[in-house]
Amino acid sequence: MEDTPTPEELELGDSFARILTETTQSLVCVLDREGRILLFNEACERATGYSRNEVLGQLAQDFVIPSEEREAFSDFLDFVWRTGTSSPQVGHWKTKDGARRLIAWSNRPLDGTGLVTTGIDITDRESNRDGALEGDPEAKLVEVSRVANEHKALRRVATLVASEASPERIFTSVSAEVARVLQVNATAVVRYVGDGTAEMVGRHNRDSSAVLPLGTRLPLDDGSALAQVARTAAPARIDDWGGSTAAERFRYGYRSTAAAPIVVGGALWGAVAIASEEALPAEAESRLGEFAELVSLAVASAQARTDLIASRARLVKAGDDQRRRLERNLHDGAQARLVSVALQLRVARASLQRNPDAVPKLLEDAARELDAGLAELREIARGLHPALLVDHGLRRALEVLAERLPLPIALSVIEERLPELLEATVYYIVAEALTNAAKHADADGASVTIARDGAVLRCTIADDGIGGADPAGGTGLLGLRDRAEAVGGTLSFTSPPGQGTTIVAALPLDVT
Repeated sequence: MEDTPTPEELELGDSFARILTETTQSLVCVLDREGRILLFNEACERATGYSRNEVLGQLAQDFVIPSEEREAFSDFLDFVWRTGTSSPQVGHWKTKDGARRLIAWSNRPLDGTGLVTTGIDITDRESNRDGALEGDPEAKLVEVSRVANEHKALRRVATLVASEASPERIFTSVSAEVARVLQVNATAVVRYVGDGTAEMVGRHNRDSSAVLPLGTRLPLDDGSALAQVARTAAPARIDDWGGSTAAERFRYGYRSTAAAPIVVGGALWGAVAIASEEALPAEAESRLGEFAELVSLAVASAQARTDLIASRARLVKAGDDQRRRLERNLHDGAQARLVSVALQLRVARASLQRNPDAVPKLLEDAARELDAGLAELREIARGLHPALLVDHGLRRALEVLAERLPLPIALSVIEERLPELLEATVYYIVAEALTNAAKHADADGASVTIARDGAVLRCTIADDGIGGADPAGGTGLLGLRDRAEAVGGTLSFTSPPGQGTTIVAALPLDVT
């Protein structure tokens, strides 16, 4: 027992390993030599109904292993620890309400950590329809092999992510792993851009490297599997391309396609797609969906790292631009007026002896210039941080902002006061979005809705303009996302051509 932790919750020191363990859809459970549970992730809690507090430090045999399988489970533990080798298994877990779930497991004993097991619940899978795997050793071995291959693929991708490989390399690796696991001709990772297209960011093609190269934009206005995923955020498949588009589809030589969503931070990010010359097997769609869930974290981590690097660069540039703009505004506005006041006062002093009657007029002109300079300074200060926001709150500040814009704005804003940083973040996101709508969208009107949504404040800004906003085209969308992410929030947008632009920011209410 010296080389295994005490029966308490296992501490994962590496942040990536901890995130992967808690966000993966796979069951992750770590056991000591006797079968005591040292780690029990959220997927295990969902599958069994037990909370980790109920099972940590307890024998798996007393909670999740059915009585009829306990002897076999003990033999399995003895074999793994005696030989130091992995032993993939398919067996049942007992749920809190007494039901049975069929789990396919891969495992590895690690000195100092315990027996690390990862599993997939195959109870409701196509391959176990009508209990086909129950009591069938050969079928179980086939399923074990398949699950082991999926887990090996995930580990390879996770290792690549942990090494901070480039996003392009991650996406290409994901494509290759999907092709290997599902044994298809072509695979791709696409990102939904927000303008009605999907961009090819990763691909693997066993037949040709010229078909649909990286960077290709695919339209989502048809009945393709990618378009279906974009509309429903659910796996989709097409068994046989036909109808008016058959010639175009068969030009690439593929008959069947399927796609599954990549969901990042609760939002649809993109999709993993496969294509085959032959009809896809019945379970391909669900297998692809499960694999997409496993790689979502890898894709998200790669993109998040790139976004962070780009965001830092944009923040530095934005700071420099703001300083230059402030310097220019002071130089051309308030500073020029103050210089004029100084000159007028010198003239007035010189006129006291030569032309005293002119002094009152000179002083009045100087006072007007001084008032104008102060007004400009107040305007600059308002741009830095509106006093109205501090004194009267978000709703009143946005009402005044809306009154200054050249298009009608429909406001629905929460009345309560919020943390100062949160109010300022929302104000600048809304102000920038509405300014963009007024300047670039050719919009007749816009709306702003700000309301509580659980633990977040949800802000939706929509206009009825021309749409087609491109974050890479200097529209300010990336700056808005940076503001949201700086306080731990998220920002997404949709801008189909001709259908306006909608921006949604979700910001945590506990911002300090």
